[in-house]
Amino acid sequence: MKTLNWKSECSVLSLSLRLLLLLIFMVVISSHAYGQWSLNECTRAFYRGDYALAVQLAEKHLHKFPKDVPVRVVLARAELAQGKPLQALEELRTALESDPKSIDALYYLSVASKELSQNEYQRLFAIAPDSFRAHQLLGEAALSSKNPTEAEHEFDKALEVNPRSAEVSTELAELKRSQSKFDEAITYYLQAEKNGPPNYDVAYGLGACYTYKQEYSEAIEWLKKAVALAPDAVAGRFALGNALFQDGQFTAAIPELKDALRREPRMKQAYFLLGRAYSKLGKAEEARVAIQKLDELNRSEVPEERKKTSGPVTQKPE
Repeated sequence: MKTLNWKSECSVLSLSLRLLLLLIFMVVISSHAYGQWSLNECTRAFYRGDYALAVQLAEKHLHKFPKDVPVRVVLARAELAQGKPLQALEELRTALESDPKSIDALYYLSVASKELSQNEYQRLFAIAPDSFRAHQLLGEAALSSKNPTEAEHEFDKALEVNPRSAEVSTELAELKRSQSKFDEAITYYLQAEKNGPPNYDVAYGLGACYTYKQEYSEAIEWLKKAVALAPDAVAGRFALGNALFQDGQFTAAIPELKDALRREPRMKQAYFLLGRAYSKLGKAEEARVAIQKLDELNRSEVPEERKKTSGPVTQKPE
């Protein structure tokens, strides 16, 4: 009898458990169906141009299901359509808290951010159309449009308004350096260095300019400052190693080049200079290893069919 009662109780428990699971399943299905219905209704309202209704439906749904990302994205789009990018931005950030990989939320976040920035640009130009910031923005926009002449014109205007702007001086210096006008670039970099705090971009830019002018002692001084300001910057380490090598300081160049390679193992220029530095110091084996690594990197970039017929891709350094 006891065995029978135990089996009966187990059967009742099993039935109860099945009913509970069925109930949970039905609730989940119901919630999903309701969420899909809400999403459809919000989307229909949005595409009809009834943005206020889309917002109303979405907010009502999100009150019960705050983590429903698709509905929140529709809400953000409706806010954007009504000229409310700030509200849309907040909704999209909330959506990304629930699903950081939501492609739609990320896309519309960039749209909202762009619209906000455009609004702020318009406010800036309305309030202070001839301010140095306005001219700076116009200069940066011209650079983005690959119009260096217009960019230089706007940056010059910005400096007329605010001659002590280290930011604008640096931007002009970068522009001049990109045009290989190193003396002019140095003038602007030094102006930026005088008017602003110690800056990696300024120190590196000066080092690069003096290197191109083959004034290596000046280049090394500035590149050492750049490395001190940004120890993890690969470009700074390599530039310093290169300047030391060009100045004949082969022993000093080696640790800088090796540090650059530790941070960027596929930097072929660094392997080449490292091999040459070892060769200059009479360290043939170390030179061979560096050039062999360079050769391996070059061969890894050659199509497979060419690898079979080609020999070493690089020559040994002198």
